[in-house]
Amino acid sequence: MAFTAETGDHKVTRSDIFLVDPRALVVDWTKNLSRNGEEPPVDEALIELARDMAPKKGRSDSEEGSSGQLNPILVRPLPDRRLEVVGGFRRMRAALWLIESGECPDFRVKYIVSRLSDAEAALVNLSENLQREDPRPVQLAHAIRSLTEDYGLTMKQVAGRLKRSEAWCRNLVNLVVLPTAIQESVAAGRTPVSAALELTKLPGDQRIKVFETLAGGGGKITAAGVKAKRREAHEATGDGGPVPRTLKRFRVFLEGKTGPADPGRRLAAGLLDYLAGTISEEAMEKTWDRAFDPAGSRNVG
Repeated sequence: MAFTAETGDHKVTRSDIFLVDPRALVVDWTKNLSRNGEEPPVDEALIELARDMAPKKGRSDSEEGSSGQLNPILVRPLPDRRLEVVGGFRRMRAALWLIESGECPDFRVKYIVSRLSDAEAALVNLSENLQREDPRPVQLAHAIRSLTEDYGLTMKQVAGRLKRSEAWCRNLVNLVVLPTAIQESVAAGRTPVSAALELTKLPGDQRIKVFETLAGGGGKITAAGVKAKRREAHEATGDGGPVPRTLKRFRVFLEGKTGPADPGRRLAAGLLDYLAGTISEEAMEKTWDRAFDPAGSRNVG
């Protein structure tokens, strides 16, 4: 006997695919981490997906009534023997729309079963959606935080499943500490993620002030612009955290403080070229020797 939502009979493996009326499945939209726990909207894209999932007419029509659904949704058995959706929330909403709209009132959705804990189900949901679409950075940041704080997973476990580095995940999660206005700006594409992450390095009370200052100027908010504001704040009050300076900025500083024949300038210029990878180890050694023993270096050879 096939495993169905009505009987709960027959142990199945993940590779087994079955059919069921989608209304017989349990679906909790708040567990859809890729959309911050929101129900997928019934928009043109979802309706197009639903119609692609509907049975096809003609010789190639499948007897099972769901020939258009290429990927089954993933469900897990609950203690009361019902089945709960854990992966494929958008396909689930599309299946329900086919019935609600009357376009295919007897539609049966394909599904596979896997026994998963709450944490495993949440991780599967997020990783599956990452493979199919590019979630918004803010949504992904909230999802990662939920996996670690609500489900008790380690950042290493999350990073491994998402095929990202731990540093990448930890860095992205910082977005959730930003004020709502900044998060909305990032979600809408008006503020780059790089600029938003720079804002997280400011003290909490300065983040929205710097954001509004840059946004009010009429120009585009950039990471470089936020760094400049951070540097100003740090030099004036010590707040905002130290901002590393670039080699180019150091070179400009040296040119303003030293003359062309100054040994210190030559050494510093050599160090800059060495760090930039434009001169060899041997050339750097010669520059170093000239700076600290100019008389000896002239007598060599």
